[in-house]
Amino acid sequence: MRAKVLNFNLLTIYKHIGKVESNKMTYNLEFTISPKLNLLTNPLFLFFFIIAPRMLFGQQKNVANGNQQWLQYYNETKLNDRWTLLFDGGYRWKDGFQESSQYIVRAGIGYNINSDIRVSSGLAHLGFYSSDDLKIVEFRPYQEILVKNQFSKIGLNHRFRIEERFFNPVTNRGTQTPNTFNFRFRYSFMVSIPLFRLSKVKTDKLFLINIGDEIFINAGKRVVNNVFGQNRFIVSPSFRLNESVTLSLTWNSQFTSTSSQATFNYTNVYWLQIKHKLDIRKKQKE
Repeated sequence: MRAKVLNFNLLTIYKHIGKVESNKMTYNLEFTISPKLNLLTNPLFLFFFIIAPRMLFGQQKNVANGNQQWLQYYNETKLNDRWTLLFDGGYRWKDGFQESSQYIVRAGIGYNINSDIRVSSGLAHLGFYSSDDLKIVEFRPYQEILVKNQFSKIGLNHRFRIEERFFNPVTNRGTQTPNTFNFRFRYSFMVSIPLFRLSKVKTDKLFLINIGDEIFINAGKRVVNNVFGQNRFIVSPSFRLNESVTLSLTWNSQFTSTSSQATFNYTNVYWLQIKHKLDIRKKQKE
């Protein structure tokens, strides 16, 4: 059976903006997705998870260790066979809940090209804290494509996301100074493996393990030492309570660059995720 191939040129979305540049270098990125997954010959996999880590870890670096605690709620509401409303919101602490770190609220809308591919766009609002004081707010439009593959009972998701990040520092008086701007490109893959049923009667109650990775690449005129943004390795045991609600207790091993050369943060993130799916198509049919 011939594999479906989807070419996704990130820069076609930004014709009205211009070139994506970082430190006088122009990025022209193109992703190819194929349901026939061959990781050893996939150029995207080779770059993000073999070549890029060697470039990163091959240099001498200073690493600061820390921990964070995240709480996040996700909602997907199916309007019809094509359109889905997307929302998530969360709060993040650090150092064992001792200090606030960040809040995020994000909303968008998705269009299902078919049962395996969804494109979506939306806007996120974030706030970043230091010593429990709000220091920076961010407005973040985004565009993404989600590709789902199913191999027997094992699910595999690819997600490609582009973000336009507008940062506004907050002064002592609570006012915001003029913003700075950069792009960010994200690619993640997640493998979902059902291990056993939680109920002999209700077959939709499952215990699953999700394992994946996500890499972040920064681009923009102000990006110099942190073109590599961060990498997240995720292990997420999940309890699917019914077809609508899933609880995930996630460990996120996060490696993040800073604006200083060869200086990074390594963070153990403990993350409670509440995933809620609604389908109003049923009510419409009734």
